[in-house]
Amino acid sequence: MHDLVIRGALLLDGLRSPARQGDLAVQDGKIVEVGKATSSSRQTIDAGGLALMPGIIDSHTHYDAQITWDPGLAPSPALGVTTAVIGNCGFTIAPCRPADRERVMRNLTQVEGMSLEALRAGIRWEFESVPQYFDMLERRGAAVNVAAFVGHSSVRTYVMGEAATHRVATDEEIVLMKRIVLEAMQAGAVGFSTSTSPAHNGEGGLPMPSRLADERELRALVGALKDAGRGVFMLTKGGQTQIGFLEELAADSRRPVVIAALLHSSTNPDAVFDDLQKIQDANGRGRKLVGAVSCCPLAMEFTLHSPYVFEGLDAWKPALPLKGDAFKTKLREKSFRDGLRDEISKPAHFRLFNGEWQRVHVIQSARAELERRLIALESRAASLL
Repeated sequence: MHDLVIRGALLLDGLRSPARQGDLAVQDGKIVEVGKATSSSRQTIDAGGLALMPGIIDSHTHYDAQITWDPGLAPSPALGVTTAVIGNCGFTIAPCRPADRERVMRNLTQVEGMSLEALRAGIRWEFESVPQYFDMLERRGAAVNVAAFVGHSSVRTYVMGEAATHRVATDEEIVLMKRIVLEAMQAGAVGFSTSTSPAHNGEGGLPMPSRLADERELRALVGALKDAGRGVFMLTKGGQTQIGFLEELAADSRRPVVIAALLHSSTNPDAVFDDLQKIQDANGRGRKLVGAVSCCPLAMEFTLHSPYVFEGLDAWKPALPLKGDAFKTKLREKSFRDGLRDEISKPAHFRLFNGEWQRVHVIQSARAELERRLIALESRAASLL
């Protein structure tokens, strides 16, 4: 007798096999029969033709704040996700001193486009340390399995306060940071995450704290995984971070390195394949490097109230710390707009939309005549920026 049989499902095994109608039997927590289950079972579920497939592991999420007020992690379960990895890029909310809560939330509104009002109203600050954060998550439960990184920017802010976004760390501060990473690993973190991407800016346009770390700091904190004897190092890679350096970290720590996000660019089509080749070469030398790629095209929505897509541009920096009327005034400045057009027109620095302006269109505008219009790189349409 089986423990569970799900009958009449559309079975998709995730191995590229054709979908088929059938049953699935479970015994002692393992799938033991697929196709036509003839044995009786303690529990039977009539799938009614619904699809049954392996759960999706979403390896890159930013649910760290939402999970404190929404254990259902909407909308992931409805999309087939059964495991969510949080804490990516080093953008976590633990550890966090009470005095730093506002700073951490404001950074998230900038770097991840989250609502400050929602964060203020929703986050349950029943923790300060990473172990306390994990304890809270266990008490509250979650609709899916959750794996969490300990995040570099939060660790840096906890140790260095406001200075985390302005300078490199001292030897003493690095020792304290490493101690926190080890404490988090002992509490159940799956690894350590960071970002060196120049597009990752926090409140007021200041770099996210992890971007101020030098190689000495990174070596020490990734080295904590070696001391822990387990865990993964995850980073969102900026162009200045070389695969060779990451291979050194993998060799020194003897831990896997996950490199995100390796996306194709039509303006530099060989770059991502060069990185993937370097990763393959490193694997051949016994180093465990993994490139995180997307299985579908990357699309995004943004508004000029939160124009994060522009934040990697040098010409946009004067606008980063501005709000309200000062921000609007800056956008109207001819010299500012001309500087933007000049930078995005240079292939060597062409990061914005990969230059594929024909793919960018206006969804909503205070001027109805601009809606559903494409943005093209020409004087008339570029004035929309």
